[in-house]
Amino acid sequence: MKASWLALSMLVLGCSAARPKPYEEAAHAAERAYSAGRYQEAAESWLEAAAHGEPRDRQEAEYRAAASYERGKQYDQALAIYTRLAAQKGERAARALLAAAEIERRRGSEERAQSLFLAALRNHPDSGPGEIALREHVAFVKESGGVQAALSALEPLIAELDGSELDERLRYERARLLDEAGNTTQARDAYLDVARRHPYPEGALWDDALFRAALCEEKLGRPQQAIQVLEGMLLEREEAHLSGSYERARYAEARFKIAELYRDALGEPARARAEFRRVWNEHPTSLLRDDALFEEALIARAQNDQAGACRALELLLDAAPDSRFVPCAPRLCPSLKATDGRRCRDYLLRRLERD
Repeated sequence: MKASWLALSMLVLGCSAARPKPYEEAAHAAERAYSAGRYQEAAESWLEAAAHGEPRDRQEAEYRAAASYERGKQYDQALAIYTRLAAQKGERAARALLAAAEIERRRGSEERAQSLFLAALRNHPDSGPGEIALREHVAFVKESGGVQAALSALEPLIAELDGSELDERLRYERARLLDEAGNTTQARDAYLDVARRHPYPEGALWDDALFRAALCEEKLGRPQQAIQVLEGMLLEREEAHLSGSYERARYAEARFKIAELYRDALGEPARARAEFRRVWNEHPTSLLRDDALFEEALIARAQNDQAGACRALELLLDAAPDSRFVPCAPRLCPSLKATDGRRCRDYLLRRLERD
């Protein structure tokens, strides 16, 4: 046992060995020069550090040298280093492509910048820079050629990068563009395809895709189908073992949307009230909670249920006294008194008058 512990300690010490002294000295000099605004000096010191570093440290030092040159507007020197790093396929390769693209854009060569963004997303689809490059490229094509041009640009990329980590984002962007183009049925199908290919819990855009698919169903005049999609999403909501839940960004919004659909599209106010109350009860961290109680109170008033409106607002005053809706509560329930001196905002007064 003692021998094993000694071997493990030696291994840890070997893995955490300090960098060579010349590297550390040059790196510290570079940082001091950069902080003082002496960017060329910083770049030269980083290159000196790179000459003494192991491969990983060398690439990092060269990247920081390029960034120093770039900050000093010495773009040719920066671009030369970024290009070299991009060709080495190291940890900084993807970032180097993005940085090179930004320099080309700054110098007025958008065509060259776009070729570098494409290289970044094609060569590094499983990286954060690859996703940034995709957004930059799609935005440029859309701005210069319109939505259809952006869709045409996405199709070969989807086929080429199928199965990569960028696949979900590529397909989601395609769905968004179809939605924007007014191809609502195709957009709905594309959103559902994203959620099917990248399901919970791995799919980062799974809940967003389902929520937008439901909005498409609503636009198509299919509120029941929209509710079905949203309820399907909420079925995956799971409680944490200790406290709370594994909350996705769209869960509370989905429940709130279900309530709106029952109220506005299906004409079922009682069900809508129940769904708004579920937002309050089931999503304790959501910013929509007080909105939900206010909407419940409005429906109760429309049903001539003054007691129901007051119960919802009493809960609001007790549990969320800082809510923007609290100063409006006496207008819905005269027995309640606002005590903090705030006034009911004009946009909420207009809402009260309208409803």
